[in-house]
Amino acid sequence: MLKFFVRLSFIVCFALIAGLAEAKQPPNIILILTDDQGWNNTQVAMIPGREDTKSDFYQTPNMQRLADAGMTFSQAYSPHPVCGPSRHSIQLGISPAKLKKTTNQGANFPEAIDSPTIPQVLKAAHPEYVAAHFGKWHMYGHPAERGYDASDGQTNNRTGRQITTDQTKFWPHEDPKRAVSITDDSVEFIKHQVHAENPFYLQISHYFIHLSAEAKVETLEKHKQRKPGQVHTAYWYAAMLDDLDQALGRIINVVEELGIQETTYIIFTSDNGGTARQFPDFNKPLRAGKGSYYEGGIRVPFFAVGPGIASGTYSDVPIIGYDLLPTFHELIESSKSLPVEVEGGSLKSILMNQGRGSVERPREGIYFSRQVDGVLIENNLKLIRTHKTGKLELYDLAEDLSETNDLADAQPQVRDRLYAQLKDWMDANDVLGPSPHAPRGKRQ
Repeated sequence: MLKFFVRLSFIVCFALIAGLAEAKQPPNIILILTDDQGWNNTQVAMIPGREDTKSDFYQTPNMQRLADAGMTFSQAYSPHPVCGPSRHSIQLGISPAKLKKTTNQGANFPEAIDSPTIPQVLKAAHPEYVAAHFGKWHMYGHPAERGYDASDGQTNNRTGRQITTDQTKFWPHEDPKRAVSITDDSVEFIKHQVHAENPFYLQISHYFIHLSAEAKVETLEKHKQRKPGQVHTAYWYAAMLDDLDQALGRIINVVEELGIQETTYIIFTSDNGGTARQFPDFNKPLRAGKGSYYEGGIRVPFFAVGPGIASGTYSDVPIIGYDLLPTFHELIESSKSLPVEVEGGSLKSILMNQGRGSVERPREGIYFSRQVDGVLIENNLKLIRTHKTGKLELYDLAEDLSETNDLADAQPQVRDRLYAQLKDWMDANDVLGPSPHAPRGKRQ
């Protein structure tokens, strides 16, 4: 009889433990996406020990908090050098070229591939997830159609008061680029879901620092009084980044106040590189800027904080925005398979291993294509092909971050091998063909 009760007690305890394990709530995920924020637009050195990889003027103490609490990726890329294609790619885990969204015009019609978005993937694994998107959407369709339970709607640049393309003009505003109101909504969403005991996915898509400058009166005045740097000199840009950083600080603070740090991941990155139209040196030491496939147009800041991520760590593993969906899929321990069309790979093993390792994608390397240009990045090697001229350029980014030494003629075997890989990817995805959903005569 005693043995029976011992065995019964063991079975009950095992069942309780199993039930608790089964009931374990999946983690919360907060993705903060900025607009046109260059790789060096923070006070954090993107490469340890290299002072030229951080701003010599901008102050971003809350971005520093993320770097100190988690991992900084020194070679992170946006999926595209302009915003609309990047935003679609991040949501779907697929390159803009494969989606046939290689210009901002692509926000006006459906992508060529019908594939689930981040919140849809999360909900397929755990239906209890609640998802919200606040800020700049700039995608086809309404957020509600893409799995979001709360949002600002189908917003675009104008929603954030993008008044002019002249970035030397600026306006004081108490809610610059809607950063205050976007953050208000985000804070209330987080509080509501925590009190309701719902796991959540929140994407905050800032309008900072795109197009015309807006900042609070006191922030403008603060930076107007400071001595400018050698690379970064515009005090209104410093003010915008300050106001953006303050908004970020409010999100970090509410996560800490609610005590959910051990169940919440925060990812911070940008939709493309910084503009260089009116400030040619804006992205130094990187070459060029927004709209270009040189590093200044696609290399972006990237910080990750959350359970299992060691504080103050760096990773030089090349990553890209379309890695986010498969990363979130693995972080929530989904038992579902990823859609076969997903091109990204999970960063989880790198996040949990002090930044070391590699990303396993369906194809080795990171691919880009816009209309007639193609790019392949494989570790530190970068091949660029300009189809109009047929010119091939090859750079070793470890030795030549500024892309000044073209190795295409000096290393023809490497050049030809990478070009064969790039061409195979482009042919397989018919990246130069028109989208089947585009209006007649419209090429993406």
